[in-house]
Formats: sequence, C-alpha cells, structure tokens
Amino acid sequence: MTPAPAASVAASIPSCLSGCSRREDGAPQQQTRRRREGQPLHSASSSSSSATRLGLLQRMLVGPLLLNSCLAPLHFGLAASAFSATAAAASAAPSAPDGSSSAVDRSALLFPDDGLPAAPVGENIPACWQTFSCCEGSEVTLSSDMWLLVKSWYSQYHLRELLDSTPRMLERHYTFYNLFKRLQGSQAWQAWAADCYFGVIGILLNALPAIEFEDGLSAAQNTFMGVMDMFQQNNQTEKANWTLPMEPLSLQFPFFLGLRPNGCHGSKLKVFVYETGSFSSGSLFCSAGQWGVEVAIHRYFSSSACRTSDPNEADFFLVPDYRACHYHLAPTYQQKGLTRLEGDDYHSALIRNHKDKYRKGDEADVTFRKLLAQLPHLKDKQGMDHIFVFSDQGFIVNFTHTFPSWRDEIPHAVFMTTEGFTPGCGPSCFSPWKDFAIPGHIDPERMAAIRNYSLPSNERTLLFNFHGRLPVNHGYYENVTVRRRLLDFADLPNVSVGGFIEEYFEVMGMSHFCIVPEGTSSWTNHLYESFFAGCIPIIISDRFVLPFQEVIPWNEVSIRWPQEELGLELYAYISDLVQNHAPVVAEMKRKVDEAACWFDFYRFEEPCSPYAAILKTLEQRKAAFPRYLYPEWWLPVRLGA
Repeated sequence: MTPAPAASVAASIPSCLSGCSRREDGAPQQQTRRRREGQPLHSASSSSSSATRLGLLQRMLVGPLLLNSCLAPLHFGLAASAFSATAAAASAAPSAPDGSSSAVDRSALLFPDDGLPAAPVGENIPACWQTFSCCEGSEVTLSSDMWLLVKSWYSQYHLRELLDSTPRMLERHYTFYNLFKRLQGSQAWQAWAADCYFGVIGILLNALPAIEFEDGLSAAQNTFMGVMDMFQQNNQTEKANWTLPMEPLSLQFPFFLGLRPNGCHGSKLKVFVYETGSFSSGSLFCSAGQWGVEVAIHRYFSSSACRTSDPNEADFFLVPDYRACHYHLAPTYQQKGLTRLEGDDYHSALIRNHKDKYRKGDEADVTFRKLLAQLPHLKDKQGMDHIFVFSDQGFIVNFTHTFPSWRDEIPHAVFMTTEGFTPGCGPSCFSPWKDFAIPGHIDPERMAAIRNYSLPSNERTLLFNFHGRLPVNHGYYENVTVRRRLLDFADLPNVSVGGFIEEYFEVMGMSHFCIVPEGTSSWTNHLYESFFAGCIPIIISDRFVLPFQEVIPWNEVSIRWPQEELGLELYAYISDLVQNHAPVVAEMKRKVDEAACWFDFYRFEEPCSPYAAILKTLEQRKAAFPRYLYPEWWLPVRLGA
C-alpha cells in the first residue's frame, strides 16, 4: 500500500480561503503534521488551518441551511447524465487552436431554465467546460468562493482526525451534509453538476459520515454508489485539477459501509450479528483511530461468509457497539471552536440533534442495560457465546466506569479488548479463560506513511526513541512513573525522547528500537505502530496483555523490560546489542516486518491478518465451551405404554 497523496490541489487555492500554509517541499503543512505526530493525531497547531477553512464555510452556511426541511429525494442519474450528454455535444464540436472547444451552449442543451449563464455565441469556451470544472458559481448553485472552500477539503474527504476534538470533527461532516441538503432542496442536480461536477462529488464524500448518522446506512451506501457512478461517467479529475486519493474509495469506504464481502478466512464458524440500531450508528465516522477496531470487527463479520441469520446454528453472537466513539462525541462546556446553539453552552448548531449523538457518562449503566435488552439470545447460554468488543480501556472511557453492572449481567460473555488490565476495574475485568486481547486500529494512511520512512537495519542511526505524552506536556501523566523516568534518556547520544514532533514517523524509521511504555493504562497503540516502522518494540508495561499470542512469537519480535528496572541499564543493554550483535538486531527487525500484517485491519482475505487470528482464537474458545452452566431440562424416557 502506498501513501495516499496529500492535498494535491491546494496550490490552486488562495491561502486566504484554504488556510493551508505550505512547506518548502510543497506539502500542506497541517496535513504533514497530522500524519507524522504521535498520539494524539490532532493538536492545536495542526488543526488551526483546518479549523479556519471549516469556519469560513460554516459562516456562509449556518444561517439558511439549518432551516431546510422538506427536501427532494436523491437522484444521481441526473448528475451523471448531465455529463454524458454534454460531453457528447462537446466532443462533436470543433476544437479551437488553444485546445478548448468551440462555443457550445450547454445550458440550452441540458437544462435551459436552470439559471446558469449561456456561453457567448461565437466565442471559445474554456477547457474547464469540457469537464464541468469551471465552478464559476450561480444563484442556483454556490458562489465561486464557496466552491473554492469545498475544493480545499476535496482531497481530505477520507481523513477524520483533522480538527481538535471529536465533536468538531463531526461538525465538519455536518457542514457538508447541510450543503448536501441544500443541493437536494434546490431540485437542480444537473445545474450543480454542470457548474462544478467534482465539487458535487466533494460535497457528497465529505457528507457521507453525516448522511449515515442522519439517514441510515442504506442511504450512505446509495450515496457512495452514486459517487462511484459519477466517477464512471466523468473521471477526468487530473484534467479538471480536482485530483484526490482514489484508494479509500476501493478500500475503507466499501468496507465500513458494508459493501465488501469476505470469505471469513475459510472458517466454519457461524456468527450471528445483532442489529443494534443507534448503538452501532456512524460506522464511517467512528472507524478512525484506535477506536475503529469496534467498527472493523463489526463490518468484517457482518459481511463475511461466517455470518448466519439463524440463531439456532450460531456458534457466537456479535454485539456491535461503538461505545468509545459515542462517548467521545460528548461536548465540553463552551467547547472551543464548536458552532453552538444560541443560549446553549454545549451543543452544536450544525450537528443535528447533537444530544442524541453521544452517550452521557452519568447514564452509562442504564445505557448498557438498554443495549442488553435488545439481545434476545443473551440468556440462552448465560451469555458465554456472546462477544463484546472494547477498544478503549476495557469498560473504562475517559477514566469513567461505563458499565459497573457487568458482573451481574454479562459475567460469562467473551470480551475482545485492547486492554487486559483496566485501571479502575482491575484484573477481574479480564479472564484469560474466555477473553482475549486485540490490537488497536490504525488508519491505512497512517500505516502507509509510517512504512514509507522505515529504513533497513544497517541504515538506522538511533538506538531507540519515544515521543508522546509525558508528565511535562500532559497533566494526566503527572504521576506516571515510567514516563517520567523516560526523560532521563532525553540528553543521551543516539536516542530521541520527548513530546510530540513533526518528524515522528522519520524518527521511528531510523531507530532500531521503539519504547512502548505504560501510560494512564497498560496498553498503547505505540506498540502496533512500531511494527509498521520496522522498529523493534521495548515493552515497559508489566500488565500489557499482548494480543494473538498463539500466532505471534513475541519473545522473538520484542523486548520486555520490567518497569521497576527502567534506568540507564536499558541504555547500556541496547547500545551493546546494536554495536556488538548487529545480526541479532537485523534478524529481530526482519521478524518485526513480517509480523506487522497481524495488526493491519485491511487484510480481509490474506492468511496473516488480525481477522484470521481472531477467528483462530474463537475456534479455540468454541472447543473449550463448558457443556452447560446450569442444568438443561429433560425428562426420563417412558418405559412401556
């Protein structure tokens, strides 16, 4: 997989509209920062340009668009036919010496009453008319300035974590959703497509996460397929100067929209996937970052050959629940940057029914019980065949226990969790007899960018590195002893230790080892990112339960160092290893590269895949099921008549 291109059209956008400054090498500054930093993916400085562009667009939209209600149904055929008919007419017209077509009145040909200006008779039409990319604007469509703002987001349609908070990220998609509704309500699809064909595509792609939230998965699927139809009708993105990354349209978008079937890695397991309604809403939006594992596992099994609609033949019952994402959608008091409702210190004016989009921490137990009430087969085997996926600190989100009643309700269920030991819950929240650890999700663009900087072992110049949250840059880490001790390495030669840096991926790629320390919890996605950098992990987290131990030889691809012994001895050990045992280090690096595939959630059919490891573990769990927990009822055979 190659890195998705950055915003390739940004050079054509005035800086006052795009808000995207450029580095000396021409790459957009905010995009580079987002891809290279450690966790978190967004920061105040990296999100400022994105916020500027979004704010300009929102100010143009927020007044009139929130009032739209009775809107027309969506018809993509009109937009596609607009291109087909006019393209045929344009191709039939003679060409001018400069390569542009001779005068063709496209308005008269396709939609004479749509309000677009007709081309002057006898004059040459600009080349952009051939691809419907002039984007001049009209009273029927958008102004030219608004089309420029749409264009500034066009090539970033697939990136989620560009702004400084989860609600702000969702506001971005609702900004485009409001544009989408304006387009629908105009009853003039052909006019919009003729004015700015790829701008319409940009609106639809950026609106897709909000379309799924508001109108459901089916509507989002139809919209996506409509976009693909539009690309089939007109794919002249380069000629129109509206290029964008195409890989997400064939990789993550079909997958998270449930449009990519898979063979379930040949497994004979039968999995019943519950329909949990609002508990699993927003798959496109919630697929970003480490929490995306909740969505990935749901979408994999819901589209797999293992899925069954017959509960009587099911080996397992999967309970989709995007809990981490939904809890993080809760706003804070007077949240910075949020376009709030008038007189409301919390909720967005752009996110429709914002109060219904997130879960409240003080209602967590009640909310989880409502989910369980939707599971009619939960009690059949005392829940031991039901699977719950937890992507963030087990039952804890933002250091708040979200389901304290689990011991009464689902003590025997299978927990797939990124963390075996949960602060505030303790070891009782994870039983190795029934539960198992899984890796966090990494976005494909991030994986590709990390791999791009991975150097061969003999070209690496740093012994080890760590960059991320530390007691000196984050209040939550004030009392995290391991991370405080890491600061002792900061001034030593041939190491790189500190807070967030733009060169994060480069530093990993030139380091022999990556430190993976305990934080506010025992697990961290730093572990899995190190594999894509070819950087041998040094795990300094005693309670980190490592995933997929049946298929990954962890003692051959990592070093585990006791937390209490963290000190300069580690520096001496690694120095000796690199300087005097280079073949050993090179062999470990080779095995790290080979093992990275176990953490790539976009390997849907390959033998080395997190789904293959999950299925192997589930097959083991099935074989170890107890015959019964409580007596089944039976009657003795009657003897005689």
